[in-house]
Amino acid sequence: MKIRSFVAWTTRQGDLSVRVVPRGVEREQTLASEVVAILNDASEFDAQAPDTCLAAGVPLRLEPAGDRLVLHTSLVALPPVFIFESDAVVALASDVASLRRVPGVRLRFDPVGVAQLGAVGHPIQHRSLFEGLRLAPAGARLTLDAQGRVATSAAWELPAARAVSSDELLAAQESAFREAVERIDVSTSVLSLTAGLDTRAVFSSLAAAGRLVPGCTITGPRPSLDARVAATLCRHYGVAHTAIEIGDAFERDLPSLMDRASLLSGGLESLGQAPEVYLYDVLAGRFGARLSGNLGNQIGRGGTEGVSVRGADLEVLGPALRTESTTSSSHWLIDQLDAGPREAITFILQQEIPSTLVGNFSVGSHFAVQQTPYASRALIDTLAQRAAAMHDVASRSALRLRLRDLRHRFFGEPASRSFQRRLVAQIGGFAAEYPINWGWRPTGGVSLPGMAWGAATLVGMYARARGLDDGALRSVMRTTGLPALHDFRESRRWLRVTLREYLRDLVGSQRIREAGLFDTARLTAALDAYAAGAAGHYATITFALDVALAHRNFVETA
Repeated sequence: MKIRSFVAWTTRQGDLSVRVVPRGVEREQTLASEVVAILNDASEFDAQAPDTCLAAGVPLRLEPAGDRLVLHTSLVALPPVFIFESDAVVALASDVASLRRVPGVRLRFDPVGVAQLGAVGHPIQHRSLFEGLRLAPAGARLTLDAQGRVATSAAWELPAARAVSSDELLAAQESAFREAVERIDVSTSVLSLTAGLDTRAVFSSLAAAGRLVPGCTITGPRPSLDARVAATLCRHYGVAHTAIEIGDAFERDLPSLMDRASLLSGGLESLGQAPEVYLYDVLAGRFGARLSGNLGNQIGRGGTEGVSVRGADLEVLGPALRTESTTSSSHWLIDQLDAGPREAITFILQQEIPSTLVGNFSVGSHFAVQQTPYASRALIDTLAQRAAAMHDVASRSALRLRLRDLRHRFFGEPASRSFQRRLVAQIGGFAAEYPINWGWRPTGGVSLPGMAWGAATLVGMYARARGLDDGALRSVMRTTGLPALHDFRESRRWLRVTLREYLRDLVGSQRIREAGLFDTARLTAALDAYAAGAAGHYATITFALDVALAHRNFVETA
């Protein structure tokens, strides 16, 4: 059985309840003991080895007596499995929202998790925003019995490295990737297509096999660089492409979209994931799966999703959320990458991926199966050999990591180290010649027009990061279109204009004040300064928005 979500619980009275929502069905049902249910993607599942960790799915098995649930988490902890424990109830769930229907569950903020959300941008070390609720580790076997006992044991580890040549490593990675693409059922898929290498490898592989599917790309009223590239590729290969425009219609429904994003992400993201919710609304259920290049950065190149931290002002938190223990004074990611090649790879798989992507994955999986050929057990196993090449990633300098990313965008990865580049070049055709990211070609060399687009994108990226597209220079920036080349979000203008009164009503509501979530005077001063045009406070205001909506969706309902 392929399922969209599950929740299992016991109130320590000897009864175990396991409820699942099958794919394509809105109504939940009880899991039968003779059925193995697969959460998310079942492409790697082998019925002859049901107790095996997958890379993109979670198998669940209710033992014949019906008194113990056994499941195996994925190798990257996505799809997520949450563990909730209190004096009244113990539960496992695929998303935080599902816990709201479990008798006896009462969610309360964990001040440390909230502080991490503000400082880093997401909780770390398997925390959530709530007390008693944690993210299950990657590659683990979990059991929940009727007496409320949860047992967790390691069920996978990175294989031992063996000496191989660069060519042998690339060949192994390419073979694993091709097999993963072939194994995925794309009959109901839409490809989330960008200008990057990760999705280009997926696109080229599908094209070579004659299995191309429609593409979609989020953009703004002015086409972003991603949308321009994706549309050109799809047009050349004769497949449909949908540009999801984040424009007036999105803006009108923004409060509702943020509320839904908060609910589906487990309170982690509201404004940040609102465009994702809108994308699925526009697609309107036409596709049962969303195929992407997700995890290509980490698994394809041994890199990370990002090194920037949120850096919100935690002094806006009120007495209910004040804590002395927040996060380490050092960068949560950099130190781990410096621990050693194998340790860095393991940290990326088991900590960095779930920490940075759990909110996005939780939102998407509510609407469609999340597919990516980078979520392949065989491909992940090759990282043991790639660990020897991690020396240029491991660094105590966030600046060096950002410069590495810029080099990748403008000039690409060396052909001697990138199986994706080699794969696209070998397949050939238009996709191998057309520029990737900010100007480089898989077959070699760069496109001068492509690099010009890339430089313009970089300028827009800097302007948006500094808030220059939301002040006196906004009309100039909009006329040139530079910010649109980088991104479709006008988050600062949305906060300053579209959501101005909504924000004040939300954070100033009686329930929020009574809950003591914020230092009202300090937060109001930040809102006033931001509304008056101050460049700062963006991170702090979006953080407060996330906390307020998480409180409304999960704590007030208790």
